[in-house]
Amino acid sequence: MDFQRIFALRGANVWARVPALEAEVDPAGLPAPTSDRLAGFADRLLAWLPSAGGRREGGAGADLAGRLRGGVDLATVLGQVAIQRVTKAGEVHLHGPGEAPSMEAVLARLGELSRGMVLVDGGWERRAFASPGVTDGAVLVLAAGYSATPERSAAAARYLVETLSAPPCDESARHAWSETASKGATVLLDARGRQTGLMPPGLPDPTPALRTQDGVPVLSDVPPHGLNDEFMIPLVRSHLRCTLVVRDATRINVSPVYYKAWLKGRGRIQVVRPLRLLAVATNPWNPAGPDADPVEFRAAVATALPDLPVHDVVLEGDPGEKKPAWKFWE
Repeated sequence: MDFQRIFALRGANVWARVPALEAEVDPAGLPAPTSDRLAGFADRLLAWLPSAGGRREGGAGADLAGRLRGGVDLATVLGQVAIQRVTKAGEVHLHGPGEAPSMEAVLARLGELSRGMVLVDGGWERRAFASPGVTDGAVLVLAAGYSATPERSAAAARYLVETLSAPPCDESARHAWSETASKGATVLLDARGRQTGLMPPGLPDPTPALRTQDGVPVLSDVPPHGLNDEFMIPLVRSHLRCTLVVRDATRINVSPVYYKAWLKGRGRIQVVRPLRLLAVATNPWNPAGPDADPVEFRAAVATALPDLPVHDVVLEGDPGEKKPAWKFWE
């Protein structure tokens, strides 16, 4: 079995209220994997999901446990994909899809059908769903357990907001990105916005490549995939400074120390598609304990972020009867 990606989900997530690991795996050894070919698969899955054992699937007329032991495609192991029409007022909770382009198509279709607002609830590991083009805006939800203490979590919010609010690039960098991003090429631009060359991928130290043939440092570096510590550390340690341009703020995955050092040294980071950050919501719950005081935590985050609305939807919500939620997986 090939583990393609492993996500470390910090704190509460879609699977549990505690930190968890999520893995994307490819069962390479099975040409057509089904649930009956893996010894004990059905029993283990039903032990994890005890309420699913008696579920009925209308099309097949057999319970889920029987279908698992009889053999079903692992891609749809919890049942058949269904298209439903909501006929009553209330909230609709959906799970998936897992990739940003698919999410963009689903949101567009849901918007057409509902003619209303569609909300996407995702963890920090899936912040690509907040990128411009997929969604029209984003609300950053900050939990008290994001850092070691609620006070440090409130301070960390400034870095997150600063990263997500990266300013737009100029037209020359935007044009260079649109021309070459699909090819996986990193474009180098001079002070006049003209292309001076391409940076080879996978360089252990990109600094020597960030100069023109005449030895003059480039003004802008437009990588196609994004920024990470591996790319930034050699640049921060060098004396070279330029403007780094990425698609949008969700592609900035740099540790605060290197991000701050780059900006302090007069380097710049800009985006082709600016992200629209609407507000910040606070959650005083801390899985490692103890929880923060809801009022004090909201006030601390609001003080750290004076230019953004900061809300606690539980404190400010209607304490009356909750709206019905129609969950397709129950």
